[in-house]
Amino acid sequence: MEMEKEIRLTARPLQWFMLLSPFLCGGFFEWTSCLFSIFLTGYLLYCRRKRGGLKVCQSPVLLLSAVLVFFYGMSCFWAVDRGMALFGVCKFLPLPLFTLSFMQTEEKEWARLLDTVPISGGIMTVLSFGLRNLFPVLWDRFYVGDRLSGFFQYPNTFALFLLAGIILLAGKEKWNRFRCLNLAVLAAGILLSGSRTVFFLFGAVALAFCFVLKGKMRWILCLGLAVLVGATAFYAAFSGKIPAMGRYLTASFGSSTFLGRLLYFKDALPVIGKTPFGLGYMGYFYMQGSFQTGVYSVLNVHNELLQLFLDVGWIPAVTAAAVIIRSFVGQKGWSGRLLIAVIAAHCMFDFDLQFVCIWFILLLVMETGGGSGRLYMNRIFIRIGGGLILGICLWLGTSSYLYRSGWSEEAVRVYSGCTGAWISLLTQTEDVTEMEKIADEILSWNSSVSLACSAKARAAYARGDFESVIAYKRKAVSLARYELEEYLDYFQMLYVGFQMYLAGGDARSAAVCREQILEIPDMLTEALNRTDELDALAWKIRDKPELTLPKEYQEILDSLQ
Repeated sequence: MEMEKEIRLTARPLQWFMLLSPFLCGGFFEWTSCLFSIFLTGYLLYCRRKRGGLKVCQSPVLLLSAVLVFFYGMSCFWAVDRGMALFGVCKFLPLPLFTLSFMQTEEKEWARLLDTVPISGGIMTVLSFGLRNLFPVLWDRFYVGDRLSGFFQYPNTFALFLLAGIILLAGKEKWNRFRCLNLAVLAAGILLSGSRTVFFLFGAVALAFCFVLKGKMRWILCLGLAVLVGATAFYAAFSGKIPAMGRYLTASFGSSTFLGRLLYFKDALPVIGKTPFGLGYMGYFYMQGSFQTGVYSVLNVHNELLQLFLDVGWIPAVTAAAVIIRSFVGQKGWSGRLLIAVIAAHCMFDFDLQFVCIWFILLLVMETGGGSGRLYMNRIFIRIGGGLILGICLWLGTSSYLYRSGWSEEAVRVYSGCTGAWISLLTQTEDVTEMEKIADEILSWNSSVSLACSAKARAAYARGDFESVIAYKRKAVSLARYELEEYLDYFQMLYVGFQMYLAGGDARSAAVCREQILEIPDMLTEALNRTDELDALAWKIRDKPELTLPKEYQEILDSLQ
Protein backbone atom coordinates (compact mmCIF):
# COMPACT_ATOMS: atom_id res chain seq x y z
CA MET A 1 0.00 0.00 0.00
CA GLU A 2 1.10 3.60 -0.53
CA MET A 3 2.59 5.24 2.52
CA GLU A 4 -0.22 6.97 4.41
CA LYS A 5 1.71 8.50 7.26
CA GLU A 6 5.23 9.37 8.14
CA ILE A 7 6.47 8.49 11.59
CA ARG A 8 9.76 10.07 12.57
CA LEU A 9 12.35 7.53 13.57
CA THR A 10 15.52 8.48 15.33
CA ALA A 11 18.74 8.07 13.39
CA ARG A 12 20.84 8.12 16.56
CA PRO A 13 21.52 4.33 16.50
CA LEU A 14 22.75 4.63 12.91
CA GLN A 15 24.94 7.57 13.85
CA TRP A 16 26.64 5.51 16.55
CA PHE A 17 26.91 2.64 14.09
CA MET A 18 28.62 4.86 11.50
CA LEU A 19 30.92 6.27 14.15
CA LEU A 20 32.04 2.91 15.56
CA SER A 21 31.97 0.53 12.58
CA PRO A 22 35.37 1.68 11.21
CA PHE A 23 36.98 0.56 14.47
CA LEU A 24 36.10 -3.07 13.66
CA CYS A 25 38.87 -3.26 11.04
CA GLY A 26 36.63 -1.19 8.78
CA GLY A 27 34.45 -4.25 8.23
CA PHE A 28 37.14 -6.13 6.28
CA PHE A 29 36.61 -9.54 7.83
CA GLU A 30 33.52 -11.66 7.34
CA TRP A 31 32.77 -11.82 11.05
CA THR A 32 32.74 -8.02 11.30
CA SER A 33 30.26 -7.86 8.42
CA CYS A 34 28.11 -10.39 10.26
CA LEU A 35 28.12 -8.12 13.32
CA PHE A 36 27.09 -5.21 11.11
CA SER A 37 24.23 -7.25 9.63
CA ILE A 38 23.02 -8.32 13.08
CA PHE A 39 22.88 -4.72 14.27
CA LEU A 40 21.22 -3.43 11.10
CA THR A 41 18.66 -6.24 11.12
CA GLY A 42 17.82 -5.37 14.71
CA TYR A 43 17.41 -1.72 13.74
CA LEU A 44 15.11 -2.62 10.85
CA LEU A 45 12.98 -4.82 13.08
CA TYR A 46 12.76 -1.91 15.54
CA CYS A 47 11.66 0.38 12.69
CA ARG A 48 9.03 -2.10 11.57
CA ARG A 49 7.61 -2.28 15.08
CA LYS A 50 7.52 1.51 15.50
CA ARG A 51 6.13 2.31 12.06
CA GLY A 52 4.17 -0.87 11.38
CA GLY A 53 6.22 -1.62 8.25
CA LEU A 54 9.43 -0.81 6.39
CA LYS A 55 9.81 2.16 4.08
CA VAL A 56 11.35 1.06 0.76
CA CYS A 57 12.28 3.67 -1.85
CA GLN A 58 12.84 3.20 -5.56
CA SER A 59 16.58 3.72 -5.57
CA PRO A 60 19.49 2.73 -7.84
CA VAL A 61 21.62 2.43 -4.70
CA LEU A 62 19.27 -0.15 -3.18
CA LEU A 63 19.17 -1.96 -6.52
CA LEU A 64 22.98 -2.07 -6.68
CA SER A 65 23.41 -3.37 -3.15
CA ALA A 66 20.72 -6.02 -3.69
CA VAL A 67 22.23 -7.12 -7.03
CA LEU A 68 25.64 -7.55 -5.43
CA VAL A 69 24.36 -9.77 -2.63
CA PHE A 70 22.11 -11.75 -5.01
CA PHE A 71 24.95 -12.60 -7.37
CA TYR A 72 27.32 -13.45 -4.53
CA GLY A 73 24.63 -15.89 -3.43
CA MET A 74 24.10 -17.30 -6.93
CA SER A 75 27.86 -17.78 -7.36
CA CYS A 76 27.69 -20.57 -4.77
CA PHE A 77 26.57 -22.84 -7.64
CA TRP A 78 29.62 -22.24 -9.85
CA ALA A 79 32.26 -20.67 -7.59
CA VAL A 80 35.84 -21.90 -7.52
CA ASP A 81 35.38 -22.33 -3.77
CA ARG A 82 31.78 -23.22 -2.98
CA GLY A 83 32.38 -23.03 0.76
CA MET A 84 33.89 -19.56 0.80
CA ALA A 85 31.26 -18.29 -1.67
CA LEU A 86 28.73 -18.27 1.17
CA PHE A 87 31.06 -16.03 3.14
CA GLY A 88 30.86 -13.59 0.24
CA VAL A 89 27.12 -13.25 0.83
CA CYS A 90 27.72 -12.43 4.50
CA LYS A 91 30.57 -10.07 3.64
CA PHE A 92 28.35 -7.77 1.57
CA LEU A 93 24.97 -8.41 3.16
CA PRO A 94 25.30 -5.21 5.24
CA LEU A 95 25.03 -3.12 2.05
CA PRO A 96 21.29 -3.59 1.32
CA LEU A 97 20.55 -3.69 5.06
CA PHE A 98 22.33 -0.38 5.59
CA THR A 99 20.58 1.18 2.59
CA LEU A 100 17.19 0.09 3.91
CA SER A 101 18.15 1.35 7.37
CA PHE A 102 18.93 4.93 6.39
CA MET A 103 15.82 4.95 4.17
CA GLN A 104 13.76 4.64 7.36
CA THR A 105 14.99 8.07 8.43
CA GLU A 106 14.42 11.49 6.90
CA GLU A 107 16.76 12.63 4.15
CA LYS A 108 18.14 15.44 6.27
CA GLU A 109 19.41 12.79 8.71
CA TRP A 110 21.64 11.25 6.03
CA ALA A 111 24.01 14.21 6.20
CA ARG A 112 24.31 13.67 9.96
CA LEU A 113 25.38 10.10 9.33
CA LEU A 114 28.16 11.38 7.08
CA ASP A 115 29.15 13.89 9.75
CA THR A 116 30.40 10.98 11.84
CA VAL A 117 33.10 10.11 9.26
CA PRO A 118 35.58 12.94 10.06
CA ILE A 119 34.92 12.49 13.78
CA SER A 120 35.55 8.76 13.59
CA GLY A 121 38.70 9.34 11.51
CA GLY A 122 40.02 11.92 13.94
CA ILE A 123 39.42 9.73 16.99
CA MET A 124 41.01 6.75 15.24
CA THR A 125 44.11 8.73 14.26
CA VAL A 126 44.66 10.07 17.79
CA LEU A 127 43.96 6.69 19.43
CA SER A 128 46.14 4.62 17.13
CA PHE A 129 49.02 7.11 17.24
CA GLY A 130 48.74 7.64 20.99
CA LEU A 131 48.27 4.01 22.00
CA ARG A 132 51.22 2.95 19.91
CA ASN A 133 53.49 5.47 21.66
CA LEU A 134 52.14 4.62 25.13
CA PHE A 135 52.26 0.86 24.54
CA PRO A 136 54.98 -0.11 22.02
CA VAL A 137 53.66 -3.69 22.10
CA LEU A 138 50.74 -2.39 20.01
CA TRP A 139 53.02 -1.29 17.17
CA ASP A 140 51.94 -4.13 14.86
CA ARG A 141 48.30 -3.40 15.65
CA PHE A 142 48.37 0.18 14.38
CA TYR A 143 51.42 0.34 12.10
CA VAL A 144 52.37 -1.57 8.96
CA GLY A 145 56.03 -1.11 8.07
CA ASP A 146 56.34 2.19 9.97
CA ARG A 147 53.13 3.41 8.33
CA LEU A 148 50.16 4.46 10.43
CA SER A 149 47.23 2.18 9.56
CA GLY A 150 44.72 2.94 12.31
CA PHE A 151 42.18 0.28 13.15
CA PHE A 152 41.94 -0.63 9.45
CA GLN A 153 45.32 -2.38 9.67
CA TYR A 154 45.88 -1.25 6.08
CA PRO A 155 47.44 2.22 5.58
CA ASN A 156 46.06 2.95 2.11
CA THR A 157 42.38 2.49 2.93
CA PHE A 158 42.87 4.16 6.31
CA ALA A 159 44.27 7.20 4.47
CA LEU A 160 41.33 7.18 2.03
CA PHE A 161 38.91 7.13 4.96
CA LEU A 162 40.66 10.20 6.42
CA LEU A 163 40.58 11.98 3.06
CA ALA A 164 36.84 11.31 2.83
CA GLY A 165 36.51 12.99 6.22
CA ILE A 166 38.42 16.04 4.99
CA ILE A 167 36.16 16.41 1.94
CA LEU A 168 33.05 16.13 4.10
CA LEU A 169 34.44 18.71 6.53
CA ALA A 170 35.33 21.14 3.77
CA GLY A 171 31.75 21.00 2.53
CA LYS A 172 30.48 22.58 5.75
CA GLU A 173 29.36 26.18 5.59
CA LYS A 174 30.18 27.05 9.17
CA TRP A 175 33.52 26.39 10.83
CA ASN A 176 34.64 26.33 14.42
CA ARG A 177 37.76 25.40 16.35
CA PHE A 178 36.74 21.76 16.69
CA ARG A 179 36.36 21.35 12.93
CA CYS A 180 39.70 23.04 12.30
CA LEU A 181 41.38 20.72 14.79
CA ASN A 182 39.59 17.72 13.27
CA LEU A 183 40.84 18.73 9.82
CA ALA A 184 44.42 19.03 11.08
CA VAL A 185 44.34 15.59 12.70
CA LEU A 186 42.92 13.96 9.55
CA ALA A 187 45.57 15.55 7.34
CA ALA A 188 48.36 14.51 9.73
CA GLY A 189 47.04 10.95 9.68
CA ILE A 190 47.17 10.90 5.88
CA LEU A 191 50.77 12.07 5.87
CA LEU A 192 51.84 9.52 8.50
CA SER A 193 50.09 6.70 6.61
CA GLY A 194 52.66 6.86 3.82
CA SER A 195 49.95 6.23 1.21
CA ARG A 196 51.34 7.67 -2.00
CA THR A 197 48.14 7.45 -4.03
CA VAL A 198 46.06 9.16 -1.33
CA PHE A 199 48.82 11.75 -0.88
CA PHE A 200 48.51 12.81 -4.53
CA LEU A 201 44.71 12.65 -4.35
CA PHE A 202 45.01 14.84 -1.26
CA GLY A 203 46.97 17.35 -3.33
CA ALA A 204 44.34 17.26 -6.07
CA VAL A 205 41.58 17.76 -3.49
CA ALA A 206 43.43 20.72 -1.95
CA LEU A 207 43.72 22.23 -5.43
CA ALA A 208 40.01 21.68 -6.00
CA PHE A 209 39.29 23.51 -2.74
CA CYS A 210 40.94 26.60 -4.21
CA PHE A 211 38.23 26.68 -6.88
CA VAL A 212 35.13 25.51 -5.03
CA LEU A 213 35.56 27.26 -1.67
CA LYS A 214 34.73 30.92 -1.51
CA GLY A 215 35.84 33.91 0.48
CA LYS A 216 38.48 33.86 3.15
CA MET A 217 37.68 30.21 3.93
CA ARG A 218 39.59 29.22 0.79
CA TRP A 219 42.81 30.88 1.94
CA ILE A 220 42.47 29.83 5.56
CA LEU A 221 42.04 26.19 4.57
CA CYS A 222 44.87 26.16 2.03
CA LEU A 223 47.24 27.97 4.41
CA GLY A 224 46.32 25.60 7.23
CA LEU A 225 47.03 22.55 5.09
CA ALA A 226 50.39 23.98 3.98
CA VAL A 227 51.40 24.65 7.59
CA LEU A 228 50.29 21.18 8.59
CA VAL A 229 52.35 19.50 5.86
CA GLY A 230 55.42 21.43 7.00
CA ALA A 231 54.83 20.62 10.66
CA THR A 232 54.35 16.92 9.94
CA ALA A 233 57.52 16.80 7.84
CA PHE A 234 59.40 18.51 10.67
CA TYR A 235 58.03 15.98 13.17
CA ALA A 236 59.03 13.06 10.94
CA ALA A 237 62.58 14.37 10.57
CA PHE A 238 62.93 15.33 14.24
CA SER A 239 61.55 12.03 15.58
CA GLY A 240 63.38 9.84 13.08
CA LYS A 241 60.10 8.42 11.74
CA ILE A 242 61.00 9.20 8.14
CA PRO A 243 60.16 5.92 6.31
CA ALA A 244 56.47 6.73 5.86
CA MET A 245 57.23 10.29 4.72
CA GLY A 246 60.08 9.09 2.53
CA ARG A 247 57.66 6.98 0.48
CA TYR A 248 56.38 10.14 -1.16
CA LEU A 249 59.84 10.78 -2.60
CA THR A 250 59.94 7.32 -4.21
CA ALA A 251 56.62 7.58 -6.03
CA SER A 252 56.97 6.88 -9.75
CA PHE A 253 55.29 5.04 -12.58
CA GLY A 254 58.30 2.70 -12.63
CA SER A 255 57.99 1.57 -9.01
CA SER A 256 57.52 -2.11 -8.25
CA THR A 257 54.22 -1.37 -6.50
CA PHE A 258 52.70 0.40 -9.50
CA LEU A 259 54.02 -2.09 -12.07
CA GLY A 260 52.87 -4.95 -9.89
CA ARG A 261 49.31 -3.65 -10.00
CA LEU A 262 49.49 -3.40 -13.78
CA LEU A 263 50.66 -7.02 -13.82
CA TYR A 264 47.67 -8.09 -11.70
CA PHE A 265 45.29 -6.25 -14.03
CA LYS A 266 46.79 -7.73 -17.20
CA ASP A 267 46.66 -11.28 -15.85
CA ALA A 268 43.06 -10.88 -14.69
CA LEU A 269 41.58 -9.54 -17.95
CA PRO A 270 41.62 -12.85 -19.89
CA VAL A 271 40.00 -14.58 -16.92
CA ILE A 272 37.22 -11.98 -16.87
CA GLY A 273 36.59 -12.59 -20.55
CA LYS A 274 36.26 -16.34 -20.00
CA THR A 275 34.06 -16.21 -16.87
CA PRO A 276 31.05 -13.92 -17.42
CA PHE A 277 29.55 -14.95 -14.07
CA GLY A 278 32.77 -14.68 -12.09
CA LEU A 279 34.81 -17.04 -9.93
CA GLY A 280 32.96 -16.45 -6.67
CA TYR A 281 34.23 -14.96 -3.44
CA MET A 282 37.96 -15.70 -2.94
CA GLY A 283 38.04 -17.52 -6.27
CA TYR A 284 40.65 -15.16 -7.69
CA PHE A 285 42.96 -15.77 -4.75
CA TYR A 286 42.91 -19.54 -5.13
CA MET A 287 43.09 -19.57 -8.96
CA GLN A 288 45.70 -16.88 -9.60
CA GLY A 289 48.55 -19.41 -9.59
CA SER A 290 47.11 -21.06 -12.69
CA PHE A 291 47.09 -17.92 -14.85
CA GLN A 292 49.60 -15.47 -13.36
CA THR A 293 52.62 -14.47 -15.46
CA GLY A 294 54.78 -13.16 -12.62
CA VAL A 295 55.73 -13.84 -9.02
CA TYR A 296 53.03 -12.57 -6.67
CA SER A 297 50.39 -13.77 -4.25
CA VAL A 298 47.64 -11.29 -3.50
CA LEU A 299 44.25 -11.64 -1.87
CA ASN A 300 42.64 -9.11 -4.22
CA VAL A 301 43.44 -7.78 -7.66
CA HIS A 302 43.82 -4.20 -6.31
CA ASN A 303 41.12 -2.82 -8.59
CA GLU A 304 37.58 -2.96 -7.28
CA LEU A 305 35.89 -2.87 -10.67
CA LEU A 306 37.99 -5.80 -11.88
CA GLN A 307 37.39 -7.53 -8.55
CA LEU A 308 33.64 -7.36 -9.10
CA PHE A 309 34.08 -8.85 -12.56
CA LEU A 310 36.24 -11.61 -11.07
CA ASP A 311 33.95 -12.33 -8.11
CA VAL A 312 30.43 -12.07 -9.48
CA GLY A 313 30.73 -11.36 -13.17
CA TRP A 314 29.60 -8.83 -15.72
CA ILE A 315 26.08 -7.95 -14.59
CA PRO A 316 26.94 -6.68 -11.06
CA ALA A 317 30.15 -4.99 -12.25
CA VAL A 318 28.41 -3.07 -15.04
CA THR A 319 25.54 -2.22 -12.68
CA ALA A 320 28.00 -0.83 -10.11
CA ALA A 321 29.80 1.27 -12.73
CA ALA A 322 26.50 2.62 -14.11
CA VAL A 323 25.11 3.56 -10.67
CA ILE A 324 28.35 5.27 -9.63
CA ILE A 325 28.50 7.30 -12.86
CA ARG A 326 24.80 8.17 -12.58
CA SER A 327 25.24 9.27 -8.97
CA PHE A 328 28.29 11.36 -9.84
CA VAL A 329 26.42 13.18 -12.59
CA GLY A 330 23.30 13.62 -10.45
CA GLN A 331 25.08 15.14 -7.45
CA LYS A 332 23.87 18.62 -6.54
CA GLY A 333 26.77 19.63 -4.31
CA TRP A 334 30.47 19.70 -5.16
CA SER A 335 31.51 17.79 -2.02
CA GLY A 336 29.47 14.70 -2.91
CA ARG A 337 30.75 14.70 -6.47
CA LEU A 338 34.34 15.14 -5.30
CA LEU A 339 33.99 12.35 -2.74
CA ILE A 340 32.61 9.88 -5.31
CA ALA A 341 35.43 10.79 -7.73
CA VAL A 342 38.15 10.34 -5.08
CA ILE A 343 36.86 6.99 -3.81
CA ALA A 344 36.33 5.68 -7.36
CA ALA A 345 39.81 6.82 -8.43
CA HIS A 346 41.52 5.18 -5.47
CA CYS A 347 39.51 1.98 -5.94
CA MET A 348 41.08 1.59 -9.37
CA PHE A 349 44.42 0.82 -7.67
CA ASP A 350 43.42 -0.71 -4.34
CA PHE A 351 40.84 -2.90 -2.62
CA ASP A 352 39.03 -0.24 -0.55
CA LEU A 353 35.54 -1.66 -1.06
CA GLN A 354 36.57 -4.86 0.70
CA PHE A 355 36.29 -2.62 3.77
CA VAL A 356 32.52 -2.42 4.16
CA CYS A 357 32.54 0.94 5.94
CA ILE A 358 33.89 2.55 2.74
CA TRP A 359 30.84 1.14 0.98
CA PHE A 360 28.66 2.79 3.65
CA ILE A 361 30.12 6.20 2.82
CA LEU A 362 29.72 5.62 -0.90
CA LEU A 363 26.11 4.44 -0.57
CA LEU A 364 25.14 7.47 1.49
CA VAL A 365 26.77 9.90 -0.92
CA MET A 366 25.38 8.20 -4.01
CA GLU A 367 21.82 8.16 -2.66
CA THR A 368 20.53 11.51 -3.91
CA GLY A 369 17.00 10.93 -2.58
CA GLY A 370 13.83 11.86 -4.33
CA GLY A 371 12.66 8.33 -5.05
CA SER A 372 9.09 7.44 -4.19
CA GLY A 373 8.58 5.19 -1.19
CA ARG A 374 6.20 2.45 -0.20
CA LEU A 375 5.46 1.00 3.20
CA TYR A 376 5.80 -2.77 3.31
CA MET A 377 3.83 -4.23 6.21
CA ASN A 378 4.11 -8.00 5.69
CA ARG A 379 5.04 -8.85 9.27
CA ILE A 380 5.53 -12.57 8.68
CA PHE A 381 7.91 -12.02 5.76
CA ILE A 382 9.90 -9.39 7.67
CA ARG A 383 10.15 -11.52 10.79
CA ILE A 384 11.15 -14.68 8.91
CA GLY A 385 13.67 -12.76 6.83
CA GLY A 386 15.12 -11.09 9.90
CA GLY A 387 15.34 -14.41 11.72
CA LEU A 388 17.12 -16.07 8.79
CA ILE A 389 19.62 -13.23 8.53
CA LEU A 390 20.36 -13.33 12.26
CA GLY A 391 20.78 -17.12 12.21
CA ILE A 392 23.06 -17.22 9.17
CA CYS A 393 25.19 -14.34 10.45
CA LEU A 394 25.62 -15.94 13.86
CA TRP A 395 26.55 -19.24 12.22
CA LEU A 396 29.04 -18.03 9.62
CA GLY A 397 30.24 -15.10 11.71
CA THR A 398 31.22 -17.47 14.51
CA SER A 399 33.17 -19.67 12.08
CA SER A 400 34.93 -16.66 10.57
CA TYR A 401 35.85 -15.24 13.99
CA LEU A 402 37.21 -18.59 15.21
CA TYR A 403 39.33 -18.96 12.08
CA ARG A 404 40.69 -15.42 12.25
CA SER A 405 41.47 -15.93 15.94
CA GLY A 406 43.54 -19.04 15.25
CA TRP A 407 40.98 -21.65 16.33
CA SER A 408 40.81 -23.42 12.99
CA GLU A 409 39.58 -26.76 14.29
CA GLU A 410 36.65 -25.13 16.04
CA ALA A 411 35.95 -23.00 12.94
CA VAL A 412 35.43 -26.01 10.67
CA ARG A 413 33.26 -27.66 13.28
CA VAL A 414 30.93 -24.69 13.10
CA TYR A 415 31.08 -24.48 9.28
CA SER A 416 32.90 -27.13 7.26
CA GLY A 417 33.21 -24.87 4.20
CA CYS A 418 35.79 -22.57 5.80
CA THR A 419 38.64 -23.38 3.40
CA GLY A 420 41.14 -21.09 5.10
CA ALA A 421 40.72 -22.96 8.37
CA TRP A 422 41.21 -26.34 6.64
CA ILE A 423 44.38 -25.07 4.98
CA SER A 424 45.64 -23.86 8.35
CA LEU A 425 44.99 -27.33 9.81
CA LEU A 426 46.73 -28.95 6.85
CA THR A 427 49.91 -26.97 7.48
CA GLN A 428 49.92 -28.04 11.13
CA THR A 429 49.69 -31.81 10.66
CA GLU A 430 52.46 -34.27 9.81
CA ASP A 431 50.37 -37.42 9.98
CA VAL A 432 49.89 -38.69 6.43
CA THR A 433 46.46 -40.17 7.07
CA GLU A 434 45.17 -36.98 8.66
CA MET A 435 46.84 -34.96 5.92
CA GLU A 436 44.97 -36.84 3.20
CA LYS A 437 41.69 -36.58 5.06
CA ILE A 438 42.01 -32.79 5.34
CA ALA A 439 43.14 -32.50 1.70
CA ASP A 440 40.08 -34.46 0.57
CA GLU A 441 37.84 -32.08 2.53
CA ILE A 442 39.49 -29.05 0.95
CA LEU A 443 39.30 -30.45 -2.58
CA SER A 444 35.64 -31.31 -2.11
CA TRP A 445 34.98 -27.57 -1.78
CA ASN A 446 37.78 -26.19 -3.95
CA SER A 447 39.86 -28.13 -6.50
CA SER A 448 42.28 -25.23 -7.04
CA VAL A 449 44.26 -25.38 -3.78
CA SER A 450 47.85 -26.29 -4.64
CA LEU A 451 48.71 -27.19 -1.06
CA ALA A 452 45.89 -29.76 -0.91
CA CYS A 453 47.02 -31.36 -4.18
CA SER A 454 50.55 -31.60 -2.79
CA ALA A 455 49.20 -33.23 0.36
CA LYS A 456 47.36 -35.81 -1.73
CA ALA A 457 50.59 -36.49 -3.64
CA ARG A 458 52.45 -36.89 -0.33
CA ALA A 459 49.87 -39.41 0.90
CA ALA A 460 50.06 -41.35 -2.38
CA TYR A 461 53.86 -41.32 -2.12
CA ALA A 462 53.64 -42.86 1.35
CA ARG A 463 51.55 -45.70 -0.13
CA GLY A 464 53.88 -46.15 -3.09
CA ASP A 465 51.16 -45.10 -5.54
CA PHE A 466 53.29 -43.16 -8.01
CA GLU A 467 50.57 -42.89 -10.62
CA SER A 468 48.61 -40.72 -8.15
CA VAL A 469 51.81 -38.92 -7.12
CA ILE A 470 52.33 -37.82 -10.73
CA ALA A 471 48.71 -36.76 -11.22
CA TYR A 472 48.39 -34.73 -8.02
CA LYS A 473 51.87 -33.23 -8.14
CA ARG A 474 51.48 -32.02 -11.72
CA LYS A 475 48.17 -30.45 -10.68
CA ALA A 476 49.89 -28.77 -7.71
CA VAL A 477 52.63 -27.40 -9.97
CA SER A 478 50.08 -26.05 -12.46
CA LEU A 479 48.49 -24.08 -9.60
CA ALA A 480 51.84 -22.75 -8.33
CA ARG A 481 54.00 -22.47 -11.42
CA TYR A 482 56.49 -20.05 -9.82
CA GLU A 483 57.07 -22.08 -6.63
CA LEU A 484 60.42 -23.81 -7.17
CA GLU A 485 59.89 -25.92 -4.06
CA GLU A 486 56.97 -27.67 -5.75
CA TYR A 487 59.19 -28.76 -8.63
CA LEU A 488 61.96 -29.90 -6.28
CA ASP A 489 59.55 -31.88 -4.12
CA TYR A 490 58.15 -33.54 -7.24
CA PHE A 491 61.69 -34.30 -8.42
CA GLN A 492 62.62 -35.94 -5.11
CA MET A 493 59.51 -38.13 -5.04
CA LEU A 494 60.07 -39.32 -8.60
CA TYR A 495 63.75 -40.04 -8.05
CA VAL A 496 63.00 -42.14 -4.97
CA GLY A 497 60.36 -44.02 -6.97
CA PHE A 498 62.81 -44.53 -9.82
CA GLN A 499 65.39 -46.05 -7.49
CA MET A 500 62.79 -48.15 -5.68
CA TYR A 501 61.38 -49.64 -8.89
CA LEU A 502 64.86 -50.36 -10.25
CA ALA A 503 65.78 -52.18 -7.04
CA GLY A 504 62.54 -54.19 -7.29
CA GLY A 505 63.11 -55.11 -10.90
CA ASP A 506 60.14 -53.14 -12.23
CA ALA A 507 61.85 -51.56 -15.23
CA ARG A 508 58.60 -50.29 -16.75
CA SER A 509 57.58 -48.26 -13.68
CA ALA A 510 61.15 -47.02 -13.28
CA ALA A 511 61.05 -45.78 -16.88
CA VAL A 512 57.82 -43.85 -16.18
CA CYS A 513 59.45 -42.09 -13.19
CA ARG A 514 62.54 -41.36 -15.26
CA GLU A 515 60.49 -39.82 -18.08
CA GLN A 516 58.63 -37.63 -15.61
CA ILE A 517 61.91 -36.45 -14.06
CA LEU A 518 63.28 -35.53 -17.47
CA GLU A 519 60.14 -33.47 -18.16
CA ILE A 520 60.69 -31.21 -15.14
CA PRO A 521 63.26 -28.95 -16.90
CA ASP A 522 60.74 -28.54 -19.74
CA MET A 523 58.07 -27.55 -17.21
CA LEU A 524 60.43 -24.92 -15.76
CA THR A 525 61.34 -23.66 -19.22
CA GLU A 526 57.67 -23.45 -20.19
CA ALA A 527 56.92 -21.27 -17.17
CA LEU A 528 59.87 -18.99 -17.95
CA ASN A 529 59.05 -18.80 -21.66
CA ARG A 530 55.46 -17.96 -20.84
CA THR A 531 56.68 -15.15 -18.63
CA ASP A 532 59.09 -13.84 -21.27
CA GLU A 533 56.58 -13.94 -24.09
CA LEU A 534 53.56 -12.57 -22.29
CA ASP A 535 54.80 -10.15 -19.72
CA ALA A 536 57.95 -8.08 -19.41
CA LEU A 537 56.39 -6.60 -16.26
CA ALA A 538 57.28 -9.80 -14.39
CA TRP A 539 60.96 -8.88 -14.61
CA LYS A 540 60.46 -5.26 -13.51
CA ILE A 541 58.80 -5.88 -10.15
CA ARG A 542 60.67 -6.70 -6.96
CA ASP A 543 59.95 -10.46 -6.90
CA LYS A 544 61.28 -12.11 -10.04
CA PRO A 545 60.93 -15.72 -11.23
CA GLU A 546 63.64 -18.01 -9.88
CA LEU A 547 63.19 -21.38 -11.53
CA THR A 548 66.70 -22.79 -11.85
CA LEU A 549 67.36 -26.29 -10.53
CA PRO A 550 70.12 -26.53 -7.90
CA LYS A 551 73.41 -28.10 -8.94
CA GLU A 552 72.79 -31.46 -7.26
CA TYR A 553 69.47 -31.87 -9.07
CA GLN A 554 71.07 -31.02 -12.39
CA GLU A 555 73.72 -33.68 -11.79
CA ILE A 556 71.01 -36.30 -11.27
CA LEU A 557 69.35 -35.19 -14.51
CA ASP A 558 72.63 -35.57 -16.38
CA SER A 559 73.02 -39.09 -15.04
CA LEU A 560 69.55 -40.03 -16.29
CA GLN A 561 70.03 -38.72 -19.83
